[in-house]
Amino acid sequence: MKQKNILIITNKIVFPALDGGALAMKNLTELLTKLDYHLDIICISKHNNSDDKKNNEIKINDRINQYTFYKCMRFNLYNFLKSIYQRNAYQSMRFYDFEIKRYIQNKINQKIYNYIIFESIFTTIYIRNLSLNSETKLIYRAHNIEHKIWTDLAKNSFLRKIPYLFLANQIKRVENKIIKYVDHIFTLSEDDYKYFTNFNSKKTHYVPVTFEIQKNNSKKIKNSIVHLGAMDWKPNHEGMKWFMRNVLPKILNNKNNIYIGGKGMPSYYDKYASKYTHIIGEVKNAKDFIKDKEILFVPLFSGSGIRIKILEAMSLGISVISTAKGAKGIPVTHNHNIVIANTPEEFKEGIQSLINDKDLAKKIGTNGQKLIQEKFSQKSVIDKVKTILNGKD
Repeated sequence: MKQKNILIITNKIVFPALDGGALAMKNLTELLTKLDYHLDIICISKHNNSDDKKNNEIKINDRINQYTFYKCMRFNLYNFLKSIYQRNAYQSMRFYDFEIKRYIQNKINQKIYNYIIFESIFTTIYIRNLSLNSETKLIYRAHNIEHKIWTDLAKNSFLRKIPYLFLANQIKRVENKIIKYVDHIFTLSEDDYKYFTNFNSKKTHYVPVTFEIQKNNSKKIKNSIVHLGAMDWKPNHEGMKWFMRNVLPKILNNKNNIYIGGKGMPSYYDKYASKYTHIIGEVKNAKDFIKDKEILFVPLFSGSGIRIKILEAMSLGISVISTAKGAKGIPVTHNHNIVIANTPEEFKEGIQSLINDKDLAKKIGTNGQKLIQEKFSQKSVIDKVKTILNGKD
C-alpha cells in the first residue's frame, strides 16, 4: 500500500505543546496519524533575542518528524515598508525566510505529499513561493480570523488605534484572498466557519479541536486559580494587564493562590509576585500545570477563534471563569458549565463564588465535561476529516 504523507507548516513549535495554539496543532497530528498518514512538521518559531538558528530535527514517533526553525521577528522597518508596497501583511512577512522556503521546497521535491497544511494565516506567506506537485492539495487551517483580533485591539487602545487598524486591514486582505489558493479551509470555531463560507462554502469545513474527558485525581491546591497563555500573543497580554490592575487587588485579601504561566512572560510582571501570587513564566507541560488547580480564569477582550485552554480545562473537570469574548465560539451557558464575567467586580464575585461554593464549582466542572463529550468528541471529527480527505485523495 502506498504511504500517505502530509506536510504541516506551523507558526510555532508543536511538540512540546506549550499553549493553546500548539495544543490544537498537536491534536490534529494525532487525528491524522489515526487516519494512517505520515507527517512532516516544519515549525517556524519566533525568537527575538538572537539571529536565526539552524533547523532542529526531532523524530516524535514512527509517523511524525518535526523540524524547527527559530526566526528573529523583531520589528523591521524595511520589511514593514515592503509590506505596504507589495500590499501584503507585515505580520505574515515576519515568518518568511528564503532559507526556510528552500528547505520546504526541498522536502516537497523529495517526497510526494497528499496534502500540505498551513497552520494559521501567517504560514500562508509561503504558498505562492513554492513549486507544488499537481497531486498535492492545500489546506489552510484557520485558528481565528486574525484581522478581527487587531480590530478589537484597536478598539481597546487609544494610543495604538491607528497602527492596529492598519495591520488589521493588511491581514484582512490576505484572509479574504486565501480561499483562491487552497483546496480546503478548516476552521476551529463555527463563527469562523460562517465567515469563510461567505467566500466559498464548498471549500470551508468546521473541524473543531477534539478532547476526551479525563479522570483528574490530582490533589487540588486549596483556593487556587490559574491562567495559562502565551504572553507574546497580544490579546493574552492585554487581558492579563487588565486583570493585574483591576481584579488582582480585589482578591488578594482573600488569600487565594494565584498561578500565572505562559511563555514570553514580561519581566515587569514579577512585581506582582507575592506569597499568594505566583508568576511562573513558561511551563513544561500545560496539562500538568493546570490539573491541580481549582479554577481556570481567562480575561480576554480581543480575538476570534476558540480558546483551546478552556476546552482542555473542561476536559479535566476544572471550572472556568471567562469573559464573554474569551468563551466565544464555545456553546456555553453562564453558571451551568462556565462562569461569565466581564467587569472587575464580576470577576471578583465569580472567583469567590467558585472558591467558597465547592458544590457550584463541581457542577460547573462536571457540566463542562458533558459539553466536551457532546460537542468535541474525537470520533465524529475523525469521520468528518476522513470524508474530506478521502474525497480528494
